[in-house]
Amino acid sequence: MNTKYLLSPLFLAFAAMFIVSSCAKDVAESSDSIEKKVLEAHIKVVYNDTIAPLSTGVYVITNKKGTGREIKEGSSFFVRYSTLDLKNNYITTSRDDIAKQVGGFSYANYYGPVLFEMSNYTLIRGLEEAFGTLREGSIVRIILPSWASDFGYKNSDRYHATTTVYDVEIVKVIDDYPQYELDTLQRFSNLYYDGIDSLFRGYYYYSLKEGTGDSLKVGTTVKYNYVGKLLNGFVFDTNIEDTARKYKIYSSDDVSKYNPLSLELHEVGQVGSSGSSVVDGFAQTLLLMKKGGKAVTFFSSGWGYGENAQSTGKKQQMMFYIEVLED
Repeated sequence: MNTKYLLSPLFLAFAAMFIVSSCAKDVAESSDSIEKKVLEAHIKVVYNDTIAPLSTGVYVITNKKGTGREIKEGSSFFVRYSTLDLKNNYITTSRDDIAKQVGGFSYANYYGPVLFEMSNYTLIRGLEEAFGTLREGSIVRIILPSWASDFGYKNSDRYHATTTVYDVEIVKVIDDYPQYELDTLQRFSNLYYDGIDSLFRGYYYYSLKEGTGDSLKVGTTVKYNYVGKLLNGFVFDTNIEDTARKYKIYSSDDVSKYNPLSLELHEVGQVGSSGSSVVDGFAQTLLLMKKGGKAVTFFSSGWGYGENAQSTGKKQQMMFYIEVLED
C-alpha cells in the first residue's frame, strides 16, 4: 500500500514499544476482565441479578440470619466452612459430613470449627468485609472474586487465582479470646479432672502415676511416650501404635515413629543443647515428672503453638498424656 507520508524509524520504534506495552497491559487486565464477566453471568443466571456485591466485590447470600454476637473489629470467631468453585465442586472442607460425601474423609484430618480473627491482616480482605456483616449463628454463601483475595496490606499476594465460593457457618463469636481459653480449660477440668486448679495461668497438671526418684532436671535425657489431643477428644498425634490404631490414625509409611522418643529436657521457652524442643506446656510437664511417671496436662494456646497454625487450626487448647519410661 502506498502512503503519502514516510514515518521516521525513531517514531516507528516508539510506536512499536507503545503497542507491545499496551498489549501487555491488556493481557494483565483481561484475566480480571474475563473473571468478572464469568462471575456476572453466574450471578445473573443463578441469582437472577437479585444480589449486589459489597465494596470489595464479594457477594453474600444469606441462608440463615444469625442472632448472636456480631462480628466486629478485634473479634475472634469459630467457623465451619467449605470452599467450592462456581460449578459447586468442593475444594476443601472443615466438615466431616461433607468430606465423607465427596470421598476425601480421613480420621487423621481435623474436622471442626476453625478460628478466624478480625485483626492484624490475618483474613482475606473480601472475607473480612463479608464477615463484618454477620453474627453468631449465620449460615451464608460468600462468593469471593480473586481480586478481593489479598490480605489488605501493600503488595499482598492474592490467595486465590480465581473466584472461590465459601459456604460458611458462624459457630461462635468471642470478644475476649484469652478469657475464653481460661474459661474453657476450667470447664474441662471440672468435667474430667475433679476441678483441679491451674498450676500457672492457663496450665493444668494431673498426675496419674507418681514415678520414682527425684523430679526430672534440665539437661537430663529421657525416653517417653505420648498422646496429643484437642479438648474435644480429637487425637492429632501419638507415638503409641495401639493408640494410633484405636483412633484410626495409624500410618504404615513410617513405622519407626511408633517407638519411645528421646529428649534432652530444657527450660520452658528454650531448646536443648542438641537443638530439639517441645512446646512449653509439654516441657513444663516433663519437669514436674519422675521416671516411671504418668501424667496428663492441658493448657492454653500460649503454652502450645499459639499463633502458629497447625493442621488443627491456630490458638487451640490441647492436652497430652505423657509417660516417662524407666531406664
